[in-house]
Amino acid sequence: MLKTKVTNDIEFAYHDSGPPSYKSEYDTMLIIHGLTYHSGTFAPMLEQANSLGHRIILPNRRLYPGSTPYTKEEADAFGPAHSTEDITEAYLKQGEYLLLFVSNMIEEHNLRSIILVGWSLGSGFLSTMTASITSVSDQVRTNLRKTVKSLVWWDPPSVIHGIADPPTGGWNPLYDESITLEERKQAFAQWAAQYYPHKDLDKKDCHNLLYKMPTPVKPATFTGMSFEELLTKVDLTAGENGDYRILAKHFQPVTGIVRELSLFNSNIRSAWGKVPFIVLYGEESMYNIIWAVWKLEEESAKSGLPLKFKSMPGANHFTMHDYPKLVFDTLQACC
Repeated sequence: MLKTKVTNDIEFAYHDSGPPSYKSEYDTMLIIHGLTYHSGTFAPMLEQANSLGHRIILPNRRLYPGSTPYTKEEADAFGPAHSTEDITEAYLKQGEYLLLFVSNMIEEHNLRSIILVGWSLGSGFLSTMTASITSVSDQVRTNLRKTVKSLVWWDPPSVIHGIADPPTGGWNPLYDESITLEERKQAFAQWAAQYYPHKDLDKKDCHNLLYKMPTPVKPATFTGMSFEELLTKVDLTAGENGDYRILAKHFQPVTGIVRELSLFNSNIRSAWGKVPFIVLYGEESMYNIIWAVWKLEEESAKSGLPLKFKSMPGANHFTMHDYPKLVFDTLQACC
């Protein structure tokens, strides 16, 4: 992995497929990963990027392999002992560091066109990045406005954006207190990797959503993968070291504030220029992603600040693994 420093004390590790060998003009997909599943999850896209005419850059967020972990003070700043305002400030600060990473990539690799993507929990960090555009230096802001061609929230889970569960209720194994913490982790991995053939999505009725799949209709992503290979895609310590706090109840007001600030604030929109804000989702992803998409559609219509929505039929939460070309083609259409 490559590394770049964004401050004297903080560096990010990242994978880079490099420029496509047969094109001088190309788009770079820069993707922020999610919870537990780090940049290694996108290995199939990394392997195919060059042949498909794209470049992909995959940083590991802090807490994940190769990147600077949080200090004790930074980790504690996400905890329930602090006020909503202080936690929001700490969360947004991590967005600033990620914007500095993007700016470094632009300068170090002479990038001209970036599609900036946040997947799953990474969509929450994309929100912190988007909202932090007014906090970075003029030079960094100029780099971003000149080079970032679209912002894409890919499979945004409702809990990561301060969106309450539907009236039907919901189920996330990470919150299921009827099983042990270790069992919750395993159940979460199985739950997230399933395919959910929700019916009549166009009706936007939460009663039609599938919350569990006791009998899978398709093999889940990573079925048959060895544990050794799976370990190249996950870090099992990052949740306890900071990421789980973003899912906690005390953090919900924070993610709601950041959602409003990043997606529905006219000053932030103006700071980014004419960059389109896009929500991308797999139609067979978990219920909490489909529900979040519907609620964001409603909020966009009320606010008058447009969001564009793109779906991937037949795709679950791990499309980057099962159908990497579909992801490239869809992201290309976002530019």
